[in-house]
Amino acid sequence: MPAPLPPMPRPRTISALRHDRGGNVAILTALTSFVLLALAGAGVDYARARKDEARLDAALDAAVLAGAQAVKAADAKGKTDAELRQAGAAAAAEVFTSFASAAANAPQARFDVALAGRGVTVSGSYAASTKTTLMGLAGTKAIPYSGVAKSSVDLSPLIDVYLLIDVSGSMALGATTADINALQANLNCAFACHDGVAVKNSGKDSYLWAKANGITLRLDEMNQGILDFVGWLRKQDAVSKRMRISIYAFSTALTKVLDLTSDLSQVAGNLPKAPSASGESDGATLFGTIMPDFTRAVGTSGDGITTPKKLVILATDGVADPGRSWTWDEPKRALVTPFDPAQCAALKAPGGSAKLPVSVGVIYTPYLAMPWDWGYNATLGQPSQVGGRGTRRDDIPSQLTACATSKDFYMTAGKSGSIGDAMATLFNTFAQVRLTD
Repeated sequence: MPAPLPPMPRPRTISALRHDRGGNVAILTALTSFVLLALAGAGVDYARARKDEARLDAALDAAVLAGAQAVKAADAKGKTDAELRQAGAAAAAEVFTSFASAAANAPQARFDVALAGRGVTVSGSYAASTKTTLMGLAGTKAIPYSGVAKSSVDLSPLIDVYLLIDVSGSMALGATTADINALQANLNCAFACHDGVAVKNSGKDSYLWAKANGITLRLDEMNQGILDFVGWLRKQDAVSKRMRISIYAFSTALTKVLDLTSDLSQVAGNLPKAPSASGESDGATLFGTIMPDFTRAVGTSGDGITTPKKLVILATDGVADPGRSWTWDEPKRALVTPFDPAQCAALKAPGGSAKLPVSVGVIYTPYLAMPWDWGYNATLGQPSQVGGRGTRRDDIPSQLTACATSKDFYMTAGKSGSIGDAMATLFNTFAQVRLTD
């Protein structure tokens, strides 16, 4: 008989299906792969966003630095405050755009230029985002970020310069050995005295005769130095906006030649005049009364921001002289002596609410040795009065150096170029700013 048929399988109930575990591996694998892919996509998107952010941060840093330097450059050209702000913002925006061009979705940054006194701060900010790829499947279309940066710089300070020029009788000495020899050969004297006494049937005194015959005197060098300094300043665009000059001359008394002015034409047109040397005391160098009067005239220094910083430039041969009386009054020869640096103490002392000292620069116009001259031998050719190893003349440089604010503020004319070159160097040392060439 035929074999019996196998029993029919029993139908599976809903309850049985609930306990069936077949096919779980495939499902779990699919779900896990999706999560891993999403995580990998998120990592890629996040890394790209951080790269874009770093690029924009660097661009912003470069932009605010460039903006600050642009403001400083515009200030050096004497631009108005509105022009300074415009220059800073424009330069910052240009640099940001060029550096940030490769970043995704980078908007134009915002830049602000703030001026406070003689300082400037350039502030920048941006907000940007990077579009996502796989993260977009999860609903995150972009990753946002932002940045801020600031850069500050000091602008050129306000400066008042006081030129204190020696016009005493000794400044009628020949400027060089050749000039001294020419005076000696023609006038039998190394000085071209402005005393009104005609020489060599010329109708001119020795001072005017020397000028008419091409002999350079030390006062001529002084005045030429001022003109050279003015010529140099005219090349510095910021001068008319940030700087003023006053001129004082000294001999027997202190004379104000020119009030503080930013008009360089006024400076060039108001040079110190030669002193009279016709009387017993004319043409003297009375530092003991000159320096206190001058110190009061200069006053105290400001901070260069709200009130001007002050620089004194003393140009002298550094010799105190009581006048002609020493030629016959022998005890007075001891008064022909190197400058006493104590005369500068009050000038350099901190004063005013800011407690800032006036800076003092010194230009030494060397007093050339004249061992063949009896007057020189009786005065400056005598042994040191301050414990030096040489003569009084040998003490002059160290005495004048002690008057200066520091060694950097002491110059010897001739060694450092002309007197004008020395004035320019002292100004740059004091201002501590880079001016245009």
